[in-house]
Amino acid sequence: MSEGLHEKCAVTALVGFDPETSVTEATYESLFAMQHRGTEATGIASILPDGRLETVHGKGLVRDVFTPEDIYNLGGSVAIGHNRYSTDGDKERHTQPLTDRALGYAFAHNGNLPDTRYLAANLLRRNMHPEHMNDSEMMSYVVSQHIREGLNLPDAVGVAYPYFTGAFSCVAMQDDTVVAFRDSKGIRPLAIGKSATGYSIASETCALDTIGATYEREVMPGEMVIIQGDSLESRMLADGDPKLDIFEFVYFARHDSYLYGKSVNEVRRRFGEELALEHPPMAESDNILVVPVPDTSVPAAEGYAEKLGLRHRQAIIKNRYIGRTFIQPNGKREEELRRKHNMIPEAVAGKDLILIDDSIVRMNTMPRLVEQARQANANSVTVLIASPPIRFPDFYGIDTSDQNELAAFNMTTEEMRKKIGCDYLGFLSLSRLVDATGLPDTDFTLSSFNGEYPISIGDHHKRLMVPASMEYID
Repeated sequence: MSEGLHEKCAVTALVGFDPETSVTEATYESLFAMQHRGTEATGIASILPDGRLETVHGKGLVRDVFTPEDIYNLGGSVAIGHNRYSTDGDKERHTQPLTDRALGYAFAHNGNLPDTRYLAANLLRRNMHPEHMNDSEMMSYVVSQHIREGLNLPDAVGVAYPYFTGAFSCVAMQDDTVVAFRDSKGIRPLAIGKSATGYSIASETCALDTIGATYEREVMPGEMVIIQGDSLESRMLADGDPKLDIFEFVYFARHDSYLYGKSVNEVRRRFGEELALEHPPMAESDNILVVPVPDTSVPAAEGYAEKLGLRHRQAIIKNRYIGRTFIQPNGKREEELRRKHNMIPEAVAGKDLILIDDSIVRMNTMPRLVEQARQANANSVTVLIASPPIRFPDFYGIDTSDQNELAAFNMTTEEMRKKIGCDYLGFLSLSRLVDATGLPDTDFTLSSFNGEYPISIGDHHKRLMVPASMEYID
């Protein structure tokens, strides 16, 4: 996505079979592989061989926060980690994993709870005041309080689970036990891997590949997995009804990850093929150049061009040190958008240019790219988007909670085209988006496109507004 969506984070957990062998270097590598899911802060918590809980966390990227000395000092056979993008609470606070050293307990959460009334009431009954806590901290405190009352970690999670209303893929540990659990809809991914040295949990399968673990399966919606040494136990906490957020396919997941057993890269290529059927070019094919907005839209651009026998080329240079602007704090977004992309003039001069991106959110980037193409003397500029218009806010861990900020909420497609300054603007319809996955629409959360929320969003529902149009939602 050229303007950067922000997703709630990444979590990972590792349990080694040998209690004398450290898993923290692999935890670091797992977080490094999932840096794209959160860039604001990172942290690792580990149980040392002597039973003490040690943690290191800080603001910034994985490579900048942890030193070799940190990894050595975190040495233990059980560890969890977290990369943060904030969707609830102060962006400068609330780093994870959350810990309670006295209990040897740590907790990390990927997702967002739009309704925390039951959690808050639970904490108040225990004389704890949640007004300065974010959703993750409320979850962690409720679990830890049940541990203090005498429950072990799995039982404490089981008792606390009904109070969690929203999207969550979580890992937690106490002493030598790790648990991983998901909400009943499985809105955010969570994968289980295994290697010769231990079990691993990660938000994406690409992290398992990085550390040499073999993908076993997903933590199922409503399931808690309990890992101790070489033992893995499953416990269902709720009836599961899988509804993965389809935006994981559209934008969030890395190309080399798998979701629902499907290659993310290949599904994105099929988005492009469906886009070719819905929006064939109007110009002569020998003068058309298909150009992706890097990086997520590259497979869609390839699929589009190859379906129609068109030339495609990466003619936009992306500054690799900017990162995902959707995952930037608001104050930096505009500044970094100006630095993020640059067009190669010689590549597009005289061409009928087709720019392909994965989505449009606030419409900050595309007008600049079209202007650059005009300045480079492109003959015409078509913009195609490999997903439907985003018209509704997300409350499950994506940074689009303000509906007024969404370009497609405020404007029709034609109004957006004029604002962007292109000759043609087209989106992929919702039915084609789903068809490209090879799965039924009932397997997905589509709320950003159609406003249908599978888990309660509490009082947020009262603030939803009717968009300017509902084009491409068929």
